[in-house]
Amino acid sequence: MRLIVMPPFDREFFGGKDTLEIEAPTLLALVDRLGDLSPGFAEQAEARAAFAVDGVFAPDWTRALAGAEEVVLLQRVAGG
Repeated sequence: MRLIVMPPFDREFFGGKDTLEIEAPTLLALVDRLGDLSPGFAEQAEARAAFAVDGVFAPDWTRALAGAEEVVLLQRVAGG
């Protein structure tokens, strides 16, 4: 599956790479794998990261990724 890494995560954690090929059964497992690639990412992900799977926002990180073609990692947005 293709992972699109949006700023600031691309520069901060992945050496400027904005696209990664990575496999994981769920979003939670994906966070763990990204943490293996970049120490510190997994610890900050819950507070800072959001995901869209094939163009649809995915707030449930237990969501299965079987069949997903693209996941976008983006900065969580807060506000009212």
